[in-house]
Amino acid sequence: MPNTQAVGVAFADPQFSSLFLGVSTVAATGSAQTDAAAVGTGFTLVTGADATKGVILPAAEAGLFLVIKNADAANAVLKVYPASGDAINALSANASYNMAAKTSVILVAYDSTTWYSVPLLAS
Repeated sequence: MPNTQAVGVAFADPQFSSLFLGVSTVAATGSAQTDAAAVGTGFTLVTGADATKGVILPAAEAGLFLVIKNADAANAVLKVYPASGDAINALSANASYNMAAKTSVILVAYDSTTWYSVPLLAS
């Protein structure tokens, strides 16, 4: 017989009382997945986008998430590449996700090969 009762779980852990993201600034580089600047988890402010330069995500791992802000001063697109063999949204594996200037995106890894974007308003 399956359990149909609702179960609640509560715990207190000081490590998880607040969510803090690491922050970093990275200059976009290269013109392909192989020479793009690496970003890590947390919040990354990316400078230097010029419609050809980009950044590369870490390998997808279910539940991993990060935030990228294209802080380009020249109003240019930033190319965001997945790690080799990974994909972003419905794009093919290794294809870049192009971010408009002055926009931000939350990227969430659904599994070990797929990232999904949650676009944020320009600011």
